Amino acid sequence: MPTNDQILKWRFDVNTFRLLGRDLITDRITAVYELVKNCYDANSTTVNVAFENVSIRNNNGKIVIADNGIGMSFSDIENKWMVVGTNSKRTQQYSDPPFNRKFVGEKGIGRFAVDKLGERIEIKTKKLGSDKWLIVRINWDEYENLAKKSDKDGAIQLSLFTEVENEYFYELGNLNEQGTIITITSVAEQWSENDIERLNKELSKLISPFYPVSPPFDIWINSNEFIDYKNKPVKAEPIKYYSHHAEIGFDELKNTQETLYFNYQLGKVEKRETPIQKFGPVKIKIFYFNESAKRKYNAAYRNDDTRIDGIKIYRDGVITTPFAEYEADTDKKRDILGIDKRRWRGTFDLIGTREVIGVVDITKEKNPKIIDATNRQDFTANEEYSELKEFILKQLKAFEDLKIFERTQKRSTVENELIVAGKDIKLFEKELDSLANEAEVVQNDRINKLLIDLKFRTKEAHNLINKSVSEQKRYQKEVERKEKVLYSLVSMQEYASMIAHAVRTSIAKVKHLAEFIKENYPNPKFDKYYSLYAISIYKEMDNLISVTDFMLSFANIDGNTEEFNISELITDLLKKQYESLFNTTGVSLEIDIKDNFIIETNKKAFQDIFQNLVSNSLKALKNTDDKKIKCTGYLDTDNFIIYFSDNGEGINENDKEWIFGLFNTRTAEFGGAGIGLYIVSSILKSLKGNIEVVENEFKPTGATFKITIPFNK
Repeated sequence: MPTNDQILKWRFDVNTFRLLGRDLITDRITAVYELVKNCYDANSTTVNVAFENVSIRNNNGKIVIADNGIGMSFSDIENKWMVVGTNSKRTQQYSDPPFNRKFVGEKGIGRFAVDKLGERIEIKTKKLGSDKWLIVRINWDEYENLAKKSDKDGAIQLSLFTEVENEYFYELGNLNEQGTIITITSVAEQWSENDIERLNKELSKLISPFYPVSPPFDIWINSNEFIDYKNKPVKAEPIKYYSHHAEIGFDELKNTQETLYFNYQLGKVEKRETPIQKFGPVKIKIFYFNESAKRKYNAAYRNDDTRIDGIKIYRDGVITTPFAEYEADTDKKRDILGIDKRRWRGTFDLIGTREVIGVVDITKEKNPKIIDATNRQDFTANEEYSELKEFILKQLKAFEDLKIFERTQKRSTVENELIVAGKDIKLFEKELDSLANEAEVVQNDRINKLLIDLKFRTKEAHNLINKSVSEQKRYQKEVERKEKVLYSLVSMQEYASMIAHAVRTSIAKVKHLAEFIKENYPNPKFDKYYSLYAISIYKEMDNLISVTDFMLSFANIDGNTEEFNISELITDLLKKQYESLFNTTGVSLEIDIKDNFIIETNKKAFQDIFQNLVSNSLKALKNTDDKKIKCTGYLDTDNFIIYFSDNGEGINENDKEWIFGLFNTRTAEFGGAGIGLYIVSSILKSLKGNIEVVENEFKPTGATFKITIPFNK
């Protein structure tokens, strides 16, 4: 056993409180959130958040957070509240009966949020049945002074966090009183009415609007400076004026999770079932606002569309992260799910946070790997959280398809109404001719003159409608052309950014590996590393070549379009250009294009679709003996449909949409860089087309891609 002089113990420098307070919890709204959450965990039914004299910097400003919860004893203060990172809420996961609330604070650092709000704190607390209030005073400025002294003297004088003494005393109280009152003075920052409004908006989202909290948890805000905040209840706004709504759940007995998709035949969002995902079962409610609904909403709320603010994640009925998400300036808003960032890939088609209100309900028990980050501004980065984000975005895709569908329908409706109006005017002209003939028989000059004038005006109206129909078609064609151009530019901007990052990362890896070889070669003891590093360098360079090849091919594509037959192009490409490669690799090819379809676009870009599909198939067929590739196509009512299949390793069910993302690949060991299917998807989107993974025709292995290209009848 070691002796006392052989033992070392951890100690905390006084700077620790900075790291746990103002440096870790960087947002004061989050700081208030942390303290209100503690009230929830303490079985409070009412919390009052009061601001006194905080609009200007002065010595009289204070923030008071008072609740009627179970309060704390001296032992609770000493052994829980004043112990950093205490695990009391991790060992006991539910609050005391009859509330039985799932604890929402568990890291033991929320109490340090007060340092973000002010330099001095007084805690006044009492448990039911006690005849005394316990009062504890903590002066953060004393910690600050010790920290400055430590910073100045360095190793000469070490100041420990645990050496600071905090005053406590008792006051008489009634036996039937309970609760905790936290008073913060020497307030760190000024609070404007807009700041308190921001807090009000965020606190209104604390409890899920769809999760029954019983007994209730009511929050009030008070201010002696702002008249709108005199004992104001914090209430969640009812969700109204939305145009569409959908919700999904799960069935644990069947191990199924509902997911959303858009049914083009019925023109509505519907549900289907998949296995419960790795991150666990979830419930989601989404309210979508189309253009008409947003106008109604803005009119009702005086153009304050900040209330439509995306998707929030709740755990056991209480909001998780990020807490302080509202920002008047959208550039400052955190977008942890990446909803707005992804709009760069499809400005006209993708949905942003200002078009949906959504609630994702998870639980600590069923979703244990979705963990709050310590700074409360995101979740811990892990595979489960990444897949949860991807799943949420998939639900939005159903409404994005709806958005495109409605826009197309609206355009068609306007055009059809103009055509119908033209026909009605034509009929009216005929009726006027009939009336004119009758008037000639009567020989009434006034009526004849009036009819001639009406015929002239009707003819002008008819010509104007015909011109409007033509202009509408020309305008629509020009809009679509501009959308394609903008989509291509935005896609390439995003792609260029990613490429630059990927190239820089690869070059850094290659440089590091090459430096090792340069510094140590020749040295026999490092021979195995030379071999491994050489292989790694080769793979990195191969990826770089794939990336630059695409960039060069894109640069060489001119902007010219031409008409060509899809059937002839596919047959020529697969049978002639790939014939030698298929024979060498033992691939059996089947082509069955039933109908001819002429398309006008860039021929080289269209060829890239099938070149990338062939490349992916050859990788998937690497370990297959009887290799098969099949391409079929036909015309349906509104689209030209192409199926491209192989009997290779197939695609995981959870990857069916993920594989179309940039750099997403499961064939890295075969040289896959995750670029091909992204290119295919981008080219087809520019044609208003689509590609998706559907049920495989080479069961039980293989993959089938369905390509849909719409056309005008």
